[in-house]
Amino acid sequence: MLTVVRSLANAEAVAQWARSEGFADIVPRNWHVTLARTYEAVDLSMLRPDPTMLIVEASEDRVITRMGGIIALLFGSVALAARHREFRDAGADWAHPNFRPHVTIAVDDRRDLGGIVAFADDLVFGGEIWSPPGLG
Repeated sequence: MLTVVRSLANAEAVAQWARSEGFADIVPRNWHVTLARTYEAVDLSMLRPDPTMLIVEASEDRVITRMGGIIALLFGSVALAARHREFRDAGADWAHPNFRPHVTIAVDDRRDLGGIVAFADDLVFGGEIWSPPGLG
């Protein structure tokens, strides 16, 4: 199995926003975006972990939504989508119909999401973390 994530480096800023929107049961230290999670064999000969920081610029196009038992901050990123495509092209499978970059904010507690204004500032992600370590 290969899993590739980028940790949310400015998780505390996002956590302050989340608390202001009424989310109390949050774990910011675990927040990340997943680029790949596959059980299929992947040709890693052309792929190496990207150690650079990635900034997803502030946007008003973000939404808070339910996704399979979680509440997530959904956002767009050409860079993340392109990187996900590189893993798919190398043979990685993906359990979902589409790649939708997101950060899981909380377990879905069935709250009304109608009045929540999504975090609109920059999202700052650290370098890629590959698991198991040592791949690439």
